[in-house]
Amino acid sequence: MRDGAIMKAMLRLRLKNSISAKTAHHGPIPHTHPDFPLKSRVQRETGREFQVVSLPQKDGSFVASVLEAPAIRVYDRSREAAEEKASRKYLKTPDPFAYKRHPLATSKVLTVDMEYDNDAAAFVTYVRELHRISTFGATASAALDNTVEMIRGYIQSMEANRKRIPLTPSKLRN
Repeated sequence: MRDGAIMKAMLRLRLKNSISAKTAHHGPIPHTHPDFPLKSRVQRETGREFQVVSLPQKDGSFVASVLEAPAIRVYDRSREAAEEKASRKYLKTPDPFAYKRHPLATSKVLTVDMEYDNDAAAFVTYVRELHRISTFGATASAALDNTVEMIRGYIQSMEANRKRIPLTPSKLRN
């Protein structure tokens, strides 16, 4: 019985954080300390990942910037406020890599080729499996959204004209 009591006490000690605030920078994961200058963040709604850097200034204030957008610089009296303001400012900017999370970009059913046309200043997509039908958009995400609508229209047109769709029914359900 005594061994059981010792084990419970040991478990309780292991579950408690034995690192004080003064020695936290010596802890096993220093980048999780609130004063560490680099913090990784993820926007919950979109999964957009970015990193915020905050550094103290000589006057006691802090400057925060986002690594993915170095032009964003925010000054504030507290580190937390500067980091939050820089994060909000960054998340208001369009995500240049949003197309990578688009359902059509991750689909294994169709192959969509995309290229940027300098003359038209637009992103152009081609769908290999559907006779290389093509559309465009001002951004990569807009081009993929237009491609989804184009595929729907193509399939409806083929069905209305009783023509064979070059995809199997099982692939169309995905």
